[in-house]
Amino acid sequence: MVNAKKIPSFHYENCVSCSICVQACPAGALDLTKPGRSGRYRNLFPELVNERCTGCALCVKSCPMECINMQAVYDGE
Repeated sequence: MVNAKKIPSFHYENCVSCSICVQACPAGALDLTKPGRSGRYRNLFPELVNERCTGCALCVKSCPMECINMQAVYDGE
């Protein structure tokens, strides 16, 4: 059986490292730990901790730069 779960997918080229998405996540599934190699400010970017993500999409709704989308990931056979 194949199970699908939705998790955030980040588009770092538009990210301004504001950390609003990190603050909005009730599960604590985002950390500002990904070093910036692209984007405007070259700061730390949000990185997902998969085990904590509940798929609530509050990070998507909170992002002022619209840098986050939900993406289906498949688990199982």
